[in-house]
Amino acid sequence: MQIAERELKKLPAGTWAGPVLSSRPSGDASLQVPPYELFVDDVKRDKETQDKDWRHLTLWGDSQRQARVMVIDTESAESGTAVYRVLGSQGELLARVTRRRGSIFRFARTSWRVEASGGPVLRGRKGHMAGWFLWWLFSPVWAVMLVLIPLGGEFPRMPLTTRWRLDGQEVMHFDEGDYGVVSGWSDARLMQAVAMLHWVHPTVLGDWSRP
Repeated sequence: MQIAERELKKLPAGTWAGPVLSSRPSGDASLQVPPYELFVDDVKRDKETQDKDWRHLTLWGDSQRQARVMVIDTESAESGTAVYRVLGSQGELLARVTRRRGSIFRFARTSWRVEASGGPVLRGRKGHMAGWFLWWLFSPVWAVMLVLIPLGGEFPRMPLTTRWRLDGQEVMHFDEGDYGVVSGWSDARLMQAVAMLHWVHPTVLGDWSRP
């Protein structure tokens, strides 16, 4: 499913190429994740009736929309908690993904729970407790730097690294805009789905950062 450069130039309107998963050098040496991109139909929400965490994605293996891989739909979304259904190419339920939005007022990190149908549960959290502690410790400095943004300054990066774990063992890792697979999981399609859902939740800092 390698996509040539000429194919990327033929993206239909409303479709974009999703993030690429790759094996991390520090992971399982026997694990080989072939890098490929999925074309994504991203239906935008109705801002008057739908929660801001609402998402509807169709993942295709080709730019002509002939090889449907998965559909990600919103089962529920309210009060900072959203549940997404991941459906296979035949409409079968592959997993439910629950995302709980972080809050600076509750000192809560954004968390992910991936429940595979009849399988294991994958859990992920944004950032690390030590990183968030340092972030808040120096928050008065960040406030000063925020004022300098109109003059060309940059807002300091908050902890963005997310690790998804299965029974305490790291399975997938996000950092600096890249997704790395550390160890195998029961269904590789679900890793693609999790990465895609994560990718379509950018932070206020811009599309390069993810919650």
